[in-house]
Amino acid sequence: MELKEYLEKKYSKSTLYSNLFLIKRFTDYYQNKASKATFKEVLNYIEHLRKNYNLHPKTLRHCLYGVKIYFNYLLETGQRNDHPCSELFLKDKIDKQIQVDTLYSPETLETFFETYQIRKKKYLENRNKIIISLLIYQALTVKEIAELEIQNINLEKCEIFIKASEELTAKSPQSRTLPLQAKQILLIYNYLEKDRIKLLKYNNKKETETSFILGQYGEKINPHGIGKMINETKPKTEQIKPIKIRQSVIANFLKKENDTRIVQVFSGHRRASTTIQYKQTEFELLQNAVNDYHPIR
Repeated sequence: MELKEYLEKKYSKSTLYSNLFLIKRFTDYYQNKASKATFKEVLNYIEHLRKNYNLHPKTLRHCLYGVKIYFNYLLETGQRNDHPCSELFLKDKIDKQIQVDTLYSPETLETFFETYQIRKKKYLENRNKIIISLLIYQALTVKEIAELEIQNINLEKCEIFIKASEELTAKSPQSRTLPLQAKQILLIYNYLEKDRIKLLKYNNKKETETSFILGQYGEKINPHGIGKMINETKPKTEQIKPIKIRQSVIANFLKKENDTRIVQVFSGHRRASTTIQYKQTEFELLQNAVNDYHPIR
């Protein structure tokens, strides 16, 4: 059985090529000796990656995972009688603390929303402003925005319901109902009454399409395209990242609100420890104040 055929049977399509890449990286390093590599040689390979590629600890673990898959393949196809690194696990420390001082201020976010304009395809401007508002005022993830349905929006109660992801992980936010800001109500009303109807004309499934935010052809949007939508033709240095908007909103809220539990519910965090990562220590606050107001600055 060829390696690709083995991977197709064992793993999902979405991970096929990443696994092939990780395995090729290892086999290219050891060439024809790769299939006979020992535990020590696997360690040398990991050390080589550490020294030469400056990889994130999580990426390094993925690299080892790829090597393990490769030896599983050799083992199951009878090309090898042992697995040299099945019990090898990396413990590189991952810094989970959010760098609060590099996030956007409330003023920056508000200015971005208020001054937002689109140069091309003006009929998408209202939709894009709604996306930005959901990032800024509800701190939604791009996936949550893409998964929103019309039934989740209640303009009478001025509320929005965010449904938890079906694929539950430690990082996936929980279900929650959040208030809509006054400035969002008219935007959403106009979008539903005019813009969304126009977009649906391009969609053959318009009668069954329940997604709230639609693409330019009336289709359900891809969450990975949201950053591109809201930044249009901005140079990379001026682009505002959706994940950084969410982190900024949570961090800014935490500065105002002493009750971490309230911020946790707002954010949809499953664990309070996740919310606390956004909190600055007293020393960090003082250090930032010194940096901002130092007379020689």
